[in-house]
Amino acid sequence: MARRGARSGHRLLASLTTLLVIFLVLFPKGGLKLGGAPLTWGYMLVAVTALPALIYRMLFLPLRANTLTIAALGSVLPYQAIFVYSYSANGFATLEYLISLFVNFFALPFLFLFVYPAFFPAMDQGKFVRLFCGCVFWAAAYGLFLFFWKPLTGHIVEIPLLTVNLADYGLIELTKHNARGAFIKLISTYNNGNVYGVATLILLPLYSLLEPKRWRRMTVRLALLLTLSRTVWAGLVIEQLLSLARPTLELAVTFPRMNLRRAIKPLLLVGGTAVAILAALFASSYSLSFLFDPTLGGRIGELDTVAAATMLPSVPLNGFAEVMFVSALANYGYVGLCTLLLLFFFPLLLVMARPGLVRDPVRNAAAKGLILYVIVATSDGATNLIPVMAFYWFVYAVLLCGLPGTGEVSESVRVKAPAREGVTRGWGEEAGATG
Repeated sequence: MARRGARSGHRLLASLTTLLVIFLVLFPKGGLKLGGAPLTWGYMLVAVTALPALIYRMLFLPLRANTLTIAALGSVLPYQAIFVYSYSANGFATLEYLISLFVNFFALPFLFLFVYPAFFPAMDQGKFVRLFCGCVFWAAAYGLFLFFWKPLTGHIVEIPLLTVNLADYGLIELTKHNARGAFIKLISTYNNGNVYGVATLILLPLYSLLEPKRWRRMTVRLALLLTLSRTVWAGLVIEQLLSLARPTLELAVTFPRMNLRRAIKPLLLVGGTAVAILAALFASSYSLSFLFDPTLGGRIGELDTVAAATMLPSVPLNGFAEVMFVSALANYGYVGLCTLLLLFFFPLLLVMARPGLVRDPVRNAAAKGLILYVIVATSDGATNLIPVMAFYWFVYAVLLCGLPGTGEVSESVRVKAPAREGVTRGWGEEAGATG
């Protein structure tokens, strides 16, 4: 009976994991709205399973957590405290943004860093990797289909409750700021080019490591290129520049004896990415001035709020604007900005304090995705928007605990990455770095 119950539990876990990945990665916007707040299938699945998962985790699974996880959860507490203070002192602007902030910075970090990792050992890692890579790829493939279908037919394909929220059906072209001349941004099932691009950039290093087929890796990168988003283009270049970190460090250590071979490939990839961006720029009838817009795509006005910033929060709680850290200063004051900087830079502090953590290529790729998000968030973090922060906290969990199916969650666990060429390589040398 115990074995039968265990098998049933594993099947249930596998089914729920499958649904969560499909509706968070492949169909993140499917659902409806209650008032102004989107109720997507993925986030509703998270909400419905959260309490049962927490109860099961507390009653039947080991309560211990590694010190890195405890530290990561602790790094979120100062922001949560300033959030509670601001709510008590100033109230909130809209219920929609209040719910979004609570979900993104209270519920999701707790679930992804404390609750879900306890179930990782019971998961089939091979199936999870195939599911994860498949959803990332098919989201990109569908985006490419829409990108070329729109100019050919004059409209985009919308499937209410699945590829678009029921309340947004028929409004994607009108309200989501996707126009780019004769084209629209590549939006996939994310309904907005910037949201698709920023969210996928978080997953890109991990996907590039785990996906064995070069043409699939190239498809995802092409989809990111065709978002026609300056933020995403910058992210693609920065992602390759991060790949230079390890070769550059090795050159510094061995100087004056220098082995440039390991730096040549990342440099070529940076150059190739830049050329591809320029090709996409001119193909979409934009000039170089598009890249160097003095208004920062209309974001320059957000900087005006800096002059009015206070020490503590003095305005009602509101969502983050595009330039996340400037918005944090306006919404939470200097103290609140410091708490948010701690939250988002803590993964880098972990890597600096525990360099051995990223010797494993999977955790290495996760760290790269988190750092990449912090960099692009200085332009457009899409922080309020589904599913960006769900991806962020999932990748954070991978950094701390390894991939689902990696065995006991502890600091001493050695991540058993899939036995594929390139998985054992270091920073910037994962399989995807050749894509």
